[in-house]
Amino acid sequence: MKMVFYNIFQVTGLILLSPLLLIKIIISPKYRGRIFLKLGFALETLTQKLPDGRKRIWVHALSVGEVLSAQPLVRKIRSTYPDITIIFSASTKTGEELCRDVMADDIDLFVPFPIDLYSIAKKFINLINPDLFILIETDFWPNFVDILAKENIPAILVNGRISQSSFKRYHRFRFLFVPMFNIFRFISMQTAADAIKMVQLGVEADKVKALGNLKYDAVLPDTVGWEKEQRPTSFYRKQFGITPEKIVWIAGSTHAGEEVAILAAYKRLSLLFPDLFLVLAPRNVERGRQIKEIANNLGLTVRQRTVPFQDEEVPGTPLLILDTMGELSRMYSFCDIAFIGGSLIPDGGHNPLEPAAFGKPILFGPYMDDFTEISSDLLDKNAAIVCHDEDDIFEILKHLLTNATLRKEMGEQAQALVLQHRGVTMRHLEIIDFIINSK
Repeated sequence: MKMVFYNIFQVTGLILLSPLLLIKIIISPKYRGRIFLKLGFALETLTQKLPDGRKRIWVHALSVGEVLSAQPLVRKIRSTYPDITIIFSASTKTGEELCRDVMADDIDLFVPFPIDLYSIAKKFINLINPDLFILIETDFWPNFVDILAKENIPAILVNGRISQSSFKRYHRFRFLFVPMFNIFRFISMQTAADAIKMVQLGVEADKVKALGNLKYDAVLPDTVGWEKEQRPTSFYRKQFGITPEKIVWIAGSTHAGEEVAILAAYKRLSLLFPDLFLVLAPRNVERGRQIKEIANNLGLTVRQRTVPFQDEEVPGTPLLILDTMGELSRMYSFCDIAFIGGSLIPDGGHNPLEPAAFGKPILFGPYMDDFTEISSDLLDKNAAIVCHDEDDIFEILKHLLTNATLRKEMGEQAQALVLQHRGVTMRHLEIIDFIINSK
């Protein structure tokens, strides 16, 4: 009965709003180019490409963030089950473009996600005929999920999350959402708090688990190697001309507009802490000479990694520009403090998990938009600190440099967070393996 009311409401709304929707489709290229596909036109032609006799997994992601979460899972499914057919859909144009770009070698067929009109959703499901449907994080559509249940197609939700505002909305309309959530065979949430919220809504507790955030596996370095016996610190330090007594601060993947603040803060700090050694690693290694000029203008003597020691006036200068490729990870392994570049300016930030995996205290600016959840997790664990400008960098570094215990505690919390989430993909794959092989 609830679905009857949902469909009556949906169709009535569509009729009333159709003039506005038609105008939007006409004037907006992103809607005009995809609406016919989302209505199922040419779907028969697309699905004819699917091989017969193979099991099929349909993975759906809402937009860019969810596509990034899906990436490690899709790749693991492909490597584990090379004979399974993988179909992928995204609701937004940007999400679809990204998945086509980053997962072209892993996906057998990209399809648009259908508009949630009953007949259209049924057409998609019948033509694709998946053995398993995987929803990434969010994008719930009652008709679609209801048809999956009627067709006896198992569905799982992975990497689920519930914000406080979403929880209130789900609770207000729980007569619609809770039955839909209970259709899923398994619900994997990012955190224990998310799992508790699901159960509080009325979802069956035995199907809800907290397996961690897939985004960690998406951005964790391939070789973490945090075990101390695997990283001979003294050997690496000697390679980079860093003597044992130095405290190493790395500013990694910096962008134009950040180095002045970092170098100015370093100049002030070096007067208080003569053993401080700064390694500045620009995102674009070709900017090494430019950064050296900035440092020289501030009265700092600096050497570049690409310039042999014997060609430098002061080989032991405690300021190194790492203008090489592939060496930043090695330096994170033995640094004392790490700053993540691309974050003092609105550039989205860079991956903070590598220094976190090595157990280092982390600093970054306010613009970590590309790693919002991970940076928030680090902040919540007191493993990272936000700094906004030169004065912030100076004060925070001064505090950390005088407090070795705090540096150690922050690093331990950072590494614990990485360990907690490491292997998220494999935990999800165990569920997928059980369902796909029980059909």
